Amino acid sequence: MSVFTGLIALAGMAQFVSADRAAVRIMPLGDSITQGYSASYRRSLWLALREAGKKVDFVGTMDGHYAGGPGPGDYDVDHEGHWGWTADEVLARISDWVARSDPDIVLLHLGTNDIGGGQDPAGTVKEIAGIIIRIRAHNPGIHVLLAAIIPVDHEAANARVRRFNAALGELVQSLDSGSSRVLLVDQFEGFDAGLDTYDGLHPNAGGIQKMTAKWL
Repeated sequence: MSVFTGLIALAGMAQFVSADRAAVRIMPLGDSITQGYSASYRRSLWLALREAGKKVDFVGTMDGHYAGGPGPGDYDVDHEGHWGWTADEVLARISDWVARSDPDIVLLHLGTNDIGGGQDPAGTVKEIAGIIIRIRAHNPGIHVLLAAIIPVDHEAANARVRRFNAALGELVQSLDSGSSRVLLVDQFEGFDAGLDTYDGLHPNAGGIQKMTAKWL
């Protein structure tokens, strides 16, 4: 994203608004692509934000990768990524999570398992809209960076991913406001699932770096 509309800019805005907080509270939210098997974009993103001079606190009820512990101890490990989860499952729990973690900004990459499972993209988009509405019910001034999800290494599935991402773009236009930004982060464009994943689905080291750059 542009530095004027991406996470660096939003973190500065949130820190100004929430002057009583020591750091901007950011919730990485999603499925296995957020949690990671043994690594995800979360570490490199946190390090990049710190290098940019942003005081950030990653928040969530989770603190590990799917394979076990959180990994290197040089970043904030808290998150809300859940391996294998779909949008309806996140929708059912999101009100509790935001009440417990109280984020200023949410990074949302979700829908891969829904689309991969054959759900109609329109139904998944409706569930994601519900997630954002419930997030805003907790904090009407929250900012959401909503990802157009990364591709998978399967062209027929990617046709559905493209339709889904296009619908997310329309959703963002309907939900974005001056006091509570909802911005689309295009994680699809420029990501090669054949080169940037280790299994056709989950980002490898190169894919992680591409995702990190897009969030910023």
